[in-house]
Amino acid sequence: MRILGYSFSLLATVILLSGCIYGDIDKSTRYYVTTEATRYCEANHYSYCEIYAQCYRDFLEQMPAMSDSLSAFWGMSRDYLDDKEAPKEMDNIYAQIKDNEKKGREDLSLDYSYLLFPHNRCSSIINAKQYDISNYQDAIDKGIKSYKLYNE
Repeated sequence: MRILGYSFSLLATVILLSGCIYGDIDKSTRYYVTTEATRYCEANHYSYCEIYAQCYRDFLEQMPAMSDSLSAFWGMSRDYLDDKEAPKEMDNIYAQIKDNEKKGREDLSLDYSYLLFPHNRCSSIINAKQYDISNYQDAIDKGIKSYKLYNE
């Protein structure tokens, strides 16, 4: 995808690297992921998208940042301006988990599962389906626990 004449992947890399320099990567990434979750909700014409987005953000705030792994970031950003993709964002992320499992890349699957965890916790608000990330639940719980200890 090209935005303002630049490849989106190049632009995102520059933004992410500058975020690392200024310490804003965590905040920027969380904001971007929450925005994409909101787009997903609105594109599917669910009710209560504002409440869902706040719930998603609240759970995301409890989780460790994925600044060391751009793969999770790309899960929701591949087709940023493609409105046809927005309704399928969570399906696309889940497909990435399954694809990476087949390739033996459980590390990448874990990164993607961090994006589905808040959705699963908040999906009842909008009556959306949940995704099976039970294989990664222990690692997610451990990550949340260590993140809370580190940030107390």
